This record gives sequence, C-alpha cells and structure tokens, in this order.
Amino acid sequence: MGTNPGKPKLKRHHHTVPRLLLRRFADGKRIMRVPLNGSEPKPIGIGDATVRSHFYSMQDETGQRDDTIENLLSDLEDQAARVLTKIITDYVWPLSPGDRAVLGEWVAAQVARIPAARQANNEIADQLMKIEIAAGGRPEVRRRLEATRGRPVSDEEVNAAWAELTDFSSYYIELPVNDHLLSMAEAMEVAYGWIMDRSWQLCRFERRALLLSDHPVTLLRDETGPAWTGVGLANAAAIMVPIDRRAAIIMTTPRDGDGLFPANTKVARELNHRFAWNSRSELFHLPDDDPVAGIKLPPVHDREAEFSQTAERFLMPEGPSEAFKSVTFDGPPANARAPRRGPGSRR
Repeated sequence: MGTNPGKPKLKRHHHTVPRLLLRRFADGKRIMRVPLNGSEPKPIGIGDATVRSHFYSMQDETGQRDDTIENLLSDLEDQAARVLTKIITDYVWPLSPGDRAVLGEWVAAQVARIPAARQANNEIADQLMKIEIAAGGRPEVRRRLEATRGRPVSDEEVNAAWAELTDFSSYYIELPVNDHLLSMAEAMEVAYGWIMDRSWQLCRFERRALLLSDHPVTLLRDETGPAWTGVGLANAAAIMVPIDRRAAIIMTTPRDGDGLFPANTKVARELNHRFAWNSRSELFHLPDDDPVAGIKLPPVHDREAEFSQTAERFLMPEGPSEAFKSVTFDGPPANARAPRRGPGSRR
C-alpha cells in the first residue's frame, strides 16, 4: 500500500486542527501543549500536534487509501491562509465577499472535520444498533444470522448470538471511515450556510494572548432558550473562532453587517475560558504566552452524545408483539417542530 512508484506517497499524518492555525500559536516550530489529564504542559513540534494516522483517508473495497479529502482540506487551507494574512498582517476588515466566502468555508471545515463529530456519529450509531437488537429480540437475531449465513440456524445458535449481542458493554459499533467522510462533506455544507448568515465581528488584541483548543470552533449558548435544548450552529448566541494568538472572530446573529468587537482584558479572559472548556483533551498556546493563567481547566471530555434511554431498557427477548408489528408511524404532526441543531453541536 502506497509503495507503487507510479503513485504519489500517501500522506499518513493528518492534523485534525489545521497546521495553518497551529502556526499562528507557535514560535516558529514549537507550540505549547497543555493536556487536560493533569500532565505537565510542554512544548512540542507543530508537526506532532493534533496528528492522527490516516484520519481523512478514503478507502476503496480492497482497503486501499487515497488522499482526496486531505488534499481538498489542504487546498482550502492554502486559500484561507491568504485571507488570514490580509486580516492579521494587512489589517483588512471587513472582508470582501470572495474572501469572506473562503474563510466561511474554512470555518465550516473546522466544525465538520473535528474528531468530536466522528465520535458523536459513532456513539449514535452504536446506540441505535443496540436498541434495534434489543427491541427485535431473538427473532431479529435469527433473521440477521440466516441472512448472513445463507441457511437456517438452530435455536442454540440464536441463543448464543443473543447472549453475546445483548452484552452491550462488551462491544462498540463504529461506522466505516468512508461514511464519516461523506457525512463530513454534508456537515460542511450545512455549517457554511449558518456561518455565512451571521454577522462577523473581529476581536483583535494588542497585548492579551488567546488559547487554541483542539476543537477550535466554540458555540455560545443562548441562555434565553429552554434549558433542555442543546446548542448548535443554528441556535447558538455566538460562534467564536480564534484565528491568531491575538485575534478571534465572533459570529453573532442575525447578519446585519460585519464590524469590530471590543477587545479588553475581560473579553480575552472570557474567550480563553470558553475555548478551554470547548476542548476535549488538550489546549495550545505560544510557549512565551500564559493565557491559561487563572482558568480552571476542564476534565478530559470523552463522550459526545447523551441518551435518556439505554439499549437495556428496550430488551424484548421474544421480539415485539404482533399488535406492535402492525402499528405504523408516519412521523410527527405537520405543526410539530423539533429544535434544529447544527453540526458539531454539544449539549
């Protein structure tokens, strides 16, 4: 794999936070890594930060990988780099419509490409599959076994499979990587619409320094909404994105023109607090800065989805009754409306 002399060498190490963004919080080659597990902060090379092996590699039916997605993200990063240079170095603000569209697409990619989005999809798929097994009972297990094996199966085989499959804590279901990458493209498209519809406020600091989270796009909850709702791109009071150790973009709603957001010590502290608590396992900053000072860091965040009911609550060993099998449900009434949640939303 990847040894064909006629093919370019595969990119194996993928940054889940763009290298472009990491550089803006580094001293050239190094960036300070602050783990949330209690380990000591230490400087590391940019090339080692937020790296996962083949995270964006597509796979064909033989398991061969390609760099299509990684190359598309790299091309977008190159375009975004030119826009960020205009903002940070040339003091261009507001952006032209074309530059705004490029940066909007780049921010949308940060929402969709993060490991949390992939983990949430896996957790939801795992839970739904286990609920389907629990509610279907042994009859559903028999149906699946016979479909897979192409022959009738015995009661002993069904009982053994049922015992194994209902030991829900012993296994975890993950979606194929290609499914994640396809959903990433769809999530980017949705995120782009919500992002472009907002007003963008540039917050630039002269002396205060910002943190960079391992999940850079942070959502501010609308405290006027119901407490039970989640927060996503659609209903967030603001979307906050650090673009440099001295600057962040705060996207408010509705879009009524882009402008400047007041920058002071209190705002810097609030941004850093929210960036820190949006992280999952690590934070980053320039080695000579100390933006973590005064912030109580969160614990490692290792779950993305929340479920009010577990698969165990749906256990029906003999399957649903005939009465329930005949019940149909076409969806909610026409006047019912569920709260919308954007990609990367977090409860």
